[in-house]
Amino acid sequence: MERNDKERFNQLFEQIIEIAGGNFEYRHKISGRRDALDTLGELLNIMAEEVAYFNYENVSHLATNTRPILVVFDQKGEISNYSFAFLDILGHKKLRKNINTSINQLLTEYSIPLLHEELKSIRNEELNQDLFSLDFKTADNRILRANCTLGILFKKNKKKAYVLSIYEDFKNQSLKSNTHQGELNYKSLKSKSASNRILVKNVRLYVLRNLNKPLPALKQIGLLHQTNQTKLKSEFKNAYGLTIHQFHNKKRLERAALLLKTTELPISVISNQCGYKSLAHFSRKFKEFYSSSPRLFRSTNLK
Repeated sequence: MERNDKERFNQLFEQIIEIAGGNFEYRHKISGRRDALDTLGELLNIMAEEVAYFNYENVSHLATNTRPILVVFDQKGEISNYSFAFLDILGHKKLRKNINTSINQLLTEYSIPLLHEELKSIRNEELNQDLFSLDFKTADNRILRANCTLGILFKKNKKKAYVLSIYEDFKNQSLKSNTHQGELNYKSLKSKSASNRILVKNVRLYVLRNLNKPLPALKQIGLLHQTNQTKLKSEFKNAYGLTIHQFHNKKRLERAALLLKTTELPISVISNQCGYKSLAHFSRKFKEFYSSSPRLFRSTNLK
């Protein structure tokens, strides 16, 4: 077993340990090789999401889902599996086993071609974990926008199946009319506080899933998360003590340090994987953060 495969196996083992310890938010990062280990990783991610949903469903009446919701569909777009939270959030009834339901039926007309473009991209390129937005139709004709990523599963018959991971926070209350008028003020204040926390969590997730590239301007990040840049800047700084771009740079450098310590990848490759445009820029930022050059850091931490 190659070193890289061994590390991937150890990551799967670590995920199992985390789940056993009650950490259902731990997610295995797919390598893009589209092999048995990637398939196992996707299945473990699905299992963790399902366990989390049932474990926390009755703890809070807010039913806030901060974990990815997963939908599996085949090459024809027909849904074969899905998280229980998926249809609950959209207000649809359980899909009938003998009736094929296409993922397109649950998307708006505008989002169908967007998903098809992502499908073309993932067929022709390496696995793409970039976020993209889709609009889903609810049973009462509302629209819910969510950030998504797309992955591939290979079945025993070598046929492809696609896994749509939906990264969004929904509250059941937002899908139903409020009949308790006397509690409106209290609930609106509580909802505002909760929505701010949800916003910060979503942005943090967005940052962590885009460590391989520079972030866009704050205004664009705000548009992506349907908020203004002033609120976004303030809420994130209050939560993490750093601006969004400072947090992004810190996490990129931590990722680079981990790769330097645990892999034999060339420093230029690590620089590229962590989203730096040049090796010189990466080396300068790394030295500012760790007070050591990448080469010296690797030699002193070599295992």
